[in-house]
Amino acid sequence: MIQFTKSAVSKVIIGVGLFVAYYFAANAIFGFVCPSMIFVGLPCPGCGLTRAGILLFTGNFSESFHMNPIFVPALVWCGVAVVLKLRWPTKYKYANGLAIVLGVLMLVVFVIRMIMLFPHTPPLVINDNSIFHRLVHLIRG
Repeated sequence: MIQFTKSAVSKVIIGVGLFVAYYFAANAIFGFVCPSMIFVGLPCPGCGLTRAGILLFTGNFSESFHMNPIFVPALVWCGVAVVLKLRWPTKYKYANGLAIVLGVLMLVVFVIRMIMLFPHTPPLVINDNSIFHRLVHLIRG
């Protein structure tokens, strides 16, 4: 049986609380949650994963795939990693190898999406309100 310590539960609660606070603050201030969009104004390889998850869990499967096709493989990887960690801790090392494969796949899909969709199709758009763009505007006058 798996036992959770009070310290571990506290860390999870604090982590979830900080994430929720960041999510709402960043979205209210910048209109984006992604640090790449906030600071640089360009999408990252994970661009659209949150929206893909929301779309998938609300039954919009094709829209989810269009938003970011990596969400389902990433979800499967998370499930495999949790099962390996909890059920077979000695085999958890395989989750690391799968993470590398998923990371490479994510980069390949990102390059393809950038070639096909950038900068006119959400979520692969430019954030002209990013900190970088604001600094460039400030410096140029």
